[in-house]
Amino acid sequence: MYNISDKFKNKAQKIKMIGFDVDGVLTDGSIFIAETGEVFKQFHALDGHGMRLAANFGIKICIISARKSPSVHKRFEGFGFESDIYTGVIDKWSCMQEIMMIHNLDKDEIAFIGDDSLDIPVLEQVGLAACPPNAHFSVQKHIHYITEKSGGHGAARELIDVILIAQEKIPNS
Repeated sequence: MYNISDKFKNKAQKIKMIGFDVDGVLTDGSIFIAETGEVFKQFHALDGHGMRLAANFGIKICIISARKSPSVHKRFEGFGFESDIYTGVIDKWSCMQEIMMIHNLDKDEIAFIGDDSLDIPVLEQVGLAACPPNAHFSVQKHIHYITEKSGGHGAARELIDVILIAQEKIPNS
């Protein structure tokens, strides 16, 4: 199903944590605002299931979003990685460094998927950098993998799947 290069496989086999941006990765980037000012986001169920699947195989999950968003915390409530959800973060690399220290991880053990300029400092440093095809053009030169699925439509699940396939935890079919 997925054509995984040896270079990608070597990077993916080291991954112990996958980090996700929210707007444009876990969502399609749309933001719905009610007359009351309440913000709504739409998430894809496949992505959430993929996060649970990764966790079941021992891969840690973190979320780092620039937008402060109670809906992100609410969406992933009960997933088991609530302490690794950070919203309202502009300096994502500093945040990722703190997460790495908490979990005693090296940057080569981290995968991250982002779609815009605030994600670039993380994408430049981690062992496996990814983006959806609808990412801003400035991001694409910093990544190792562009998902076939767009943000909010299964891009996160695709990245999880290819990592798990490379680690021989799930079949590639």
